Amino acid sequence: MTTEPLPDEDSPSDGPVDTDLTLGHPADDGFLTPSAGMVLHRVLARTSRAFLLNDLASEPVEEDTQDCEAVDAVSVRTGPRPLWAKTAASALDATQRGKTETDRIHQSRVALRRIRSNLRTFRLALDPAWGTSLRAELAWYGGRLGESRDLHIMGEIVSGHGPEVMDPEQVALLQSEVEARMAAAMAGIEAERGGARRFQLTEQMMVLWNGPAFKPKASRPAEEVLPPMLHRAWHDLRGASRTARKEPSEANLHKLRIRLKDLRYGCETVALVEGGPARKTAKAAERLQSKLGDLHDAWFSISWLEDLARTRPDLAEPIDQLVLVQHGAAASARKGWKRELKEVERRWRGWQG
Repeated sequence: MTTEPLPDEDSPSDGPVDTDLTLGHPADDGFLTPSAGMVLHRVLARTSRAFLLNDLASEPVEEDTQDCEAVDAVSVRTGPRPLWAKTAASALDATQRGKTETDRIHQSRVALRRIRSNLRTFRLALDPAWGTSLRAELAWYGGRLGESRDLHIMGEIVSGHGPEVMDPEQVALLQSEVEARMAAAMAGIEAERGGARRFQLTEQMMVLWNGPAFKPKASRPAEEVLPPMLHRAWHDLRGASRTARKEPSEANLHKLRIRLKDLRYGCETVALVEGGPARKTAKAAERLQSKLGDLHDAWFSISWLEDLARTRPDLAEPIDQLVLVQHGAAASARKGWKRELKEVERRWRGWQG
């Protein structure tokens, strides 16, 4: 089987260029053909906006419409707006602050993952001087937010399935345990939000908002530059899928899910200029990612409950019953993942060959 050629690394002499040099090229249809830098800037700006809107204190905030107009200014140049500008502008308009703290943390984590993934997938178009360090900071803060997300999942499991195997008093005791840990996790997040490291992350997000430094190749048309950069994400996914098919362990399926996220987010970015085929590949990857996410949540809940049973022997028996329920959830989530993976592969090959 032939493997797709991977993009070559830029030579050391390829330095960053100002984003003003990547605003696109005239096309025969009268629209401005977007450059790679133009598309990446819009995606990164949109996603950093989602993060900054949601990772704030719980008080209501007013959006800065002047900044929104600045980010959307590039699409004004396209007049009636071609596919890429319509799609990106709609996504920008849809960016909202979540109504609850749980929603806001979820939106923040999604934004962090999307930025980190795009920085990795399209790193050959970006100045590496700051991209690598930013990805590390995104992983750090995403991990902190993930603690509360895991406890939210546990709260849903206890309230949803607890009454099936426990009496009301036991359910209440478990819920109070989850709530106490959630309060501690949220206190930790609030402390981080007021710290110097989180402040520096905000400054780095503003670089994405205003426009990061790109390499010279980012001034070329997006439809020429961005799709080949997906081959690395596809190559990594193929490696993870071979390993998972051979040994579908928890660790291997988790790795596959991470690689699916990279392919999905990359395809969603490329879909701004490629349209349907890229979007359908992204949807197929998202479906399998979601299935494996449910499996990961079930496995996490089993581990969490077993740890709790060791510290709360008074609840060991009902916890064991809840663990059995979650083993059933894990078995259900595992069903059909290979079939879904074949669909991802079919979509990719139908598009990229």
